[in-house]
Amino acid sequence: MVSEPPDIGNRGQSSPLGVILILAIVVSGTALTVALGAEAFGSTQDQLSIERAEKSMTQLDSQAAMVALGNSQVQEVSLAVSSGDSYRVAENTGWMDVTYTNLTGGGSTTIMNESMGAIVYDNDDREIAYQGGGVWRSDGESNAVMVSPPEFHYREATLTLPLVTVSGDESIDGRAVISRNTSQAYFPNESANGNFTNPLERSEVEVTVQSDYYRAWGTFFEQRTTGNVSYDHPNSRVTVDLVTPLQASDVNSAAASLAASGTFEVNGAAKSVCRADTYTDSYNSSGTSDDYCSQTPDNKGDVIYGNDIDISGGAGGDNFYGSLVSGGTVKVGNGGGKPDVGGDINYTTACQPSIADCQSRITTASGTVNQIDGIQKRGALDYLIRSTVEEADDSNGNGGTSSISGDALDYGAASPSDEVTIGPGNYYLDRIDASGKEIYFDTTSGNVTLSVKEYIHLADSDIEVLGDGVVFIYVDGAGPHTEDLSLDKDSAITNAGDDANQFRIFGPANFTGRIGSGGGGGSDPAKYVGVIYAPPGNGGTGDVNLDFGEVYGGLVTGTTTINKGSIHYDEALREKQTLTRGDDVVRVTYLHISTNRVNVTG
Repeated sequence: MVSEPPDIGNRGQSSPLGVILILAIVVSGTALTVALGAEAFGSTQDQLSIERAEKSMTQLDSQAAMVALGNSQVQEVSLAVSSGDSYRVAENTGWMDVTYTNLTGGGSTTIMNESMGAIVYDNDDREIAYQGGGVWRSDGESNAVMVSPPEFHYREATLTLPLVTVSGDESIDGRAVISRNTSQAYFPNESANGNFTNPLERSEVEVTVQSDYYRAWGTFFEQRTTGNVSYDHPNSRVTVDLVTPLQASDVNSAAASLAASGTFEVNGAAKSVCRADTYTDSYNSSGTSDDYCSQTPDNKGDVIYGNDIDISGGAGGDNFYGSLVSGGTVKVGNGGGKPDVGGDINYTTACQPSIADCQSRITTASGTVNQIDGIQKRGALDYLIRSTVEEADDSNGNGGTSSISGDALDYGAASPSDEVTIGPGNYYLDRIDASGKEIYFDTTSGNVTLSVKEYIHLADSDIEVLGDGVVFIYVDGAGPHTEDLSLDKDSAITNAGDDANQFRIFGPANFTGRIGSGGGGGSDPAKYVGVIYAPPGNGGTGDVNLDFGEVYGGLVTGTTTINKGSIHYDEALREKQTLTRGDDVVRVTYLHISTNRVNVTG
C-alpha cells in the first residue's frame, strides 16, 4: 500500500496568513488605542477649557459687580479662550419680575420687570453664563448649577436686590471691557408710586426668574431664603414667595425674649402667694384640676434672653428655680444678699462679676456655669397682629352678642353686678378698660377670638375663662396709650386650675405690659394666668414689668423687669403650639430694589 504524500502547498500558505492576521490585530489595536486616547485627550481638554472659563467668568462677576454697584466706571477682564470656544452677549435672554400683593385685598403691584441678559461661554452643548450678577453652568439639557451667587441678599426681613443687567457686543474675544451704563431705583421710590416706601406692611413679595438656568436659580432660592419656591418647568420659570409659615411658637420657659434684643432684670423682692421665696418655678396644669397652690412646684422655670440677664438687684433668700440662659452677659452680683439659681447659668459674652461668683449662686450639685454660642431666635408678629385686627374691624362680627355695642363692652344699664359674658366667636373691640367689672369668656361650646385695637386695662377687675376652650386675644397697641396690657393690684385674668393654655395674648414687637401697680398691705397682687406671646424680633422695644404681680404660664416678650413678683411656668405649654392659626408671617418688611446696567464689549 502506497501512502499519499503530505499537502506541502497548503501548509506553506498558513504562515503568511498568520502574519497578516497578527498585523491586522496590531494595527486595529493601535488604531483603537489612538482613537480612545484622542477621545480622552479631547475630553480632558474640554474639561480644562470649562474650568478655565469658570474662573474667567467668576473674575468677570467680581469686576462687573464693582462697575454695576458704582465702585468703578470701567473694568477689564481676560477671558480664557480655547480653539472652538466662544463668548457672546445675549442681551434679551432671561428676565426677573418683582411683585408685591396686598394681603388685605389691595391687589398686586409690579415693582420691577427687567430683561437680565447674559454673557455666555459655549463649549459644544455646555454653557457657563454670567446672569443677574451670578455665574451658572448648564449641560444644555436644562440641568444647571450655580457657580457663584447672584446679587440677591435676603436676611433679617430685608431683601436687597441690586439686579445687574447686561448688554453689549454680540461676540467677545479674549478680553472684555465692562463699563457702567445706567441705574434705576425701584424701591423705595415714592416718586414712582406713593406706596413704594419702607417698611412694607400687609404684603407678600414674589420674585420670578425666567432663565435657561432657572433650576439653579431655584436651588439658590431654596438654600438662601426661607420663602416658598415653585417651578414652572414648561416656561423655564421659578418663583420665590417671601412669605413663610409661622415658626414654632411653643413656650419652653418662664420668661424669654428669643431675639437679639431684650433683657431680663430684677430690682426687688419676689412675691408669691404660695411660695414666698420664688422668682421663677414651675407647675403642670395638664391632666389635673389642681391649681398652682395645690401642687408641689418643680424647678423648670428657666429664663432665656437674647441680651443680658441681671439678677444682682434681687433679694437674698429668693430663688430662680430653673436655669438662666443669656445671649449676652449674666450678672449675679457678689457676696451675700443675692438671689440663688436652682439650675444652670449659661452665658454667651460673660458671667459677672466672675465665674466663681456665678458658680457660688447655684444651689444644686449638678448645676454648672457654661459659655454658649447664643440663643435660638424667633421673628416678630407685627404683620399677623395688624392684619388680624384690621380684618376683624372690617368684618365686625360683634352683632352675634349683646355684650358688645359700638366696638365696646356693654354691661347693660341695669346690670347690678357689672358683669358681661362673651361666648364663642370672633369679635372686635377698640379697647378693654374696666374698673370694678367682671368679664367672662365662656368657651364651653367653642373658642373665643378677640381683636383689640388699642389696649387692655383692668383696675380692681377680673377676666375669667369658663369651660375648656381657648381665648385668643390679638392686641395691636394702636393709639397713644403707654401700656398695651395693664393689670392693677386686686385684678386678675384667671381660670379654674391655672391652665395657661386657655388664655393667650399676642402682641407686636413693641408690646408693653404691666402686671401689678406696686403696693402691698391688704391688697392682692395682680394675677395673670396665660401666655403673653410678643417676641421683639430684630429690633423691637417691647417690655413687661412685674410690680406686685404674678404670672402663671409664660412670657415671650422684649425686656422683662421684676420689681416685686414671680413667674410660675406652666409645663403644659411645652405640649402645644401657642399660635394655632394658619396665618403666614411676612418675613420681608424692607425692600431695596434697583437695576444696575453694564455694557460689555470685546
